[in-house]
Amino acid sequence: MSTLQDTTAVITGGADGIGLALGRAISRRGGRVALLDIRDEAAIEAAEALGGASTAIGIGCDVADGAAVAKACDAVVKAFGSVNQLWVNAGVGVPGDLTAVEKQQIDWVYAVNVEGAINTVRTFMPLVEAAEGLRHVGFTASSNTLGRVPAGPFGTYAASKWALLGIAEAVAGSAEAKGIGSTIFCPGLLNTRIWDGGRARQDRFGGAVQMPEAMGELWRETGMSVDWAAEEAIKAVLEGQPYVSPVDQHSVDDFEARVSAVRAGFVVHSDQA
Repeated sequence: MSTLQDTTAVITGGADGIGLALGRAISRRGGRVALLDIRDEAAIEAAEALGGASTAIGIGCDVADGAAVAKACDAVVKAFGSVNQLWVNAGVGVPGDLTAVEKQQIDWVYAVNVEGAINTVRTFMPLVEAAEGLRHVGFTASSNTLGRVPAGPFGTYAASKWALLGIAEAVAGSAEAKGIGSTIFCPGLLNTRIWDGGRARQDRFGGAVQMPEAMGELWRETGMSVDWAAEEAIKAVLEGQPYVSPVDQHSVDDFEARVSAVRAGFVVHSDQA
């Protein structure tokens, strides 16, 4: 299957970064796209760039707010009628370990990355189940879920993505039983503005904060192409591939080391024990 003609995809966190790149990859294959993002104007502008009302819509939605997700779902149904593909993609991060980051910051990360994922699948998966033709759910995790959670600035973010991975695996199992495909997407460092996610932080978590451009130097200088990674993710959907991880060699090495450590820790019970 090389086309997504006459299918509809919902993507959370769709106004830029990975979400918008997924939207571009789907649009190029003829699919309709609903871009959900807490920044409503950015979502609308992104949808217009993908072709406008007949092929793409932008909807303001705070995924951490269940009522907002339900309202966005109603808007998608009104515009397109059905949902074939759901991408649980919205995510934020803060620098620092769980033991050092302010609790309010941790609450924000988990509200978006974990509670937001739960709100999204509980609201939209019934539409995917009812769809005809392609039925698929995708989750944007992270290469940080391939190896051990690293020490340093990615600790809090990585831990939340491990929680998301558990949600993704649970949903994938129930989806498979209903004939619905799933893909867990674990990209390495991409050239996105996730480092500036605080620009849209909700008031209940401390309000918006604009980070200086210098903060994004690591992502700009070493981050991989977000469009390349998104293409690999949509190829995985079309091929029915359950995992896809566009990464560098370092992530592969981390994964192999973790697998070896886990394997070494197995203690197999025996009736003779």
